[in-house]
Amino acid sequence: MNSEQAKKLSLPLLLEKLGHKPVNEKKNGYELWYLSPFRDEIEPSFHTSFLNGKWIWNDFGDTGGTIIDFVMRCQNYSSVTQALAYLDTMFQGNQVSKTQSPNLFSFHQQNHREAVENFSADRKLELVEAHPIKNPVIFAYLVRERGIPAPLAEQYLLEVKYKNLAVGKEFFGFGMLNESGGYEVRVALAGNKFKSAINARDISVIRGSDSSKNEVSIFEGMTDFLSWLVMQGKNQLQGDALIMHSLTSHARAVAYLRSQPYAAIKTYLDNNVSGQQGTEKLKTVFGSMLVSCSEIFAPHADLNDALLSTRKSQHSRRAS
Repeated sequence: MNSEQAKKLSLPLLLEKLGHKPVNEKKNGYELWYLSPFRDEIEPSFHTSFLNGKWIWNDFGDTGGTIIDFVMRCQNYSSVTQALAYLDTMFQGNQVSKTQSPNLFSFHQQNHREAVENFSADRKLELVEAHPIKNPVIFAYLVRERGIPAPLAEQYLLEVKYKNLAVGKEFFGFGMLNESGGYEVRVALAGNKFKSAINARDISVIRGSDSSKNEVSIFEGMTDFLSWLVMQGKNQLQGDALIMHSLTSHARAVAYLRSQPYAAIKTYLDNNVSGQQGTEKLKTVFGSMLVSCSEIFAPHADLNDALLSTRKSQHSRRAS
């Protein structure tokens, strides 16, 4: 992928993949407003505009530019080459030349998510095989970049090989089986936030060691769940664990929780606007039986950030 091809990519689609949805639209869908991806805020200050056949962005609290500029700012890259490699991975399930007409993004339309390439299960990705992790690249990434010990990764994760039907190439990553028999997949590459679902997107439920506990802990991602186990010095929770994989799985999570006899629900969602909103939505449904535990790892954004910060502090003390 070169720079000109990259500039034709859909910035709203990239934002969708990263978990950001527009909260307002103007100019008949040619301008979409978001809560800034770069900081916590209540009023949206970040917006994308469709001009001259491509999407650009502006942020009142920062800068602006093309999709390449956004990736360099978001991922803290120092070169265009890094940004192009990132975009190549993020859009491996989508046609590179697809800019997408802005009128597809009217969030008033009932089929909004389908208009932005329904990310609940990427139909351009085909499962080749899934098996216990063997690839040393995956182990190295999880241990060095995520702080997840290899035995724990082996216990809960799988190595997933899949084919990108759009380009006819095979890729690999690590993932977790979900309740619909699909696979939630991540790429084992530092700084790469690509994620997708193969066959079906759904929550994952992991049973605890004590069936009489009647308690469930909710995590936003698989690495959050594993990070919490590491921080607790355990390889299994007493109560059950529910991994959402995406905050868009709210309805599915609620349906599952209502079908179970849980007496207590603990949430460990991210310490950001979307995580707080996700917690409040669940609190509205389950009331006092739900307790938010996100303050435990504040001021860190998520459990993995907290784990890595703790590990860094420990290494610094040893070095001194």
